[in-house]
Amino acid sequence: MSTRTTAPAAHATSHAGLGPLRERMWTAVTDGDEYAASAHVLSALDDGTDAESVLLDVIAPVQTRVGAEWAANRLGVAQEHAASAIAERVIAALAHHPSARVEPRLGRIAVACVDKEWHALPARLLAEVLSLRGWRVDFLGAQVPTPHLVAHLHHSGADAVALSSSLATRLPTAHAAITACQAVGVAVLAGGAAFGPDGRYARLLGADAWAPD
Repeated sequence: MSTRTTAPAAHATSHAGLGPLRERMWTAVTDGDEYAASAHVLSALDDGTDAESVLLDVIAPVQTRVGAEWAANRLGVAQEHAASAIAERVIAALAHHPSARVEPRLGRIAVACVDKEWHALPARLLAEVLSLRGWRVDFLGAQVPTPHLVAHLHHSGADAVALSSSLATRLPTAHAAITACQAVGVAVLAGGAAFGPDGRYARLLGADAWAPD
């Protein structure tokens, strides 16, 4: 089973016009205004902006900016946590918009963070994009213990699992998860900063495939 699919035509083009929406989202999340953030996104969807573009060209770069501002000590921990929580709720609102409802047709995939990995937003973005591309997705969230992940794979009959990890200190845990999933016959796609900018650690740990973002 290939984990590659064709991007919707609407997202294949440049979305420079989404800059104002990104700025409105940035203002909303840094102000802690969940309702404004959701309203901006839902209004864009109502106006015809495709959901994948909102996920990848608005929400993702805004969250990247939040992380950069936190690292530079221009946002406090509480502000960073609040912004991340708002992003999660906006994604949930987007997922229920009529334009984001796609009938699954390609197979089933589980998306999970390795055990002790709390940074779940990248995995959540992946899960939503895969849903838009036509996959049936089981999003398992942050820090999924390997035995529970394997039990889910047995129960669900998933065709593949996408494992996310952002910290290199989690690589031993990721290795155990990759090996355990493959032992029950499920292919593993690895992603996240922990696996290196070129995926070298994903290959070293035996993942079937790697994605840079």
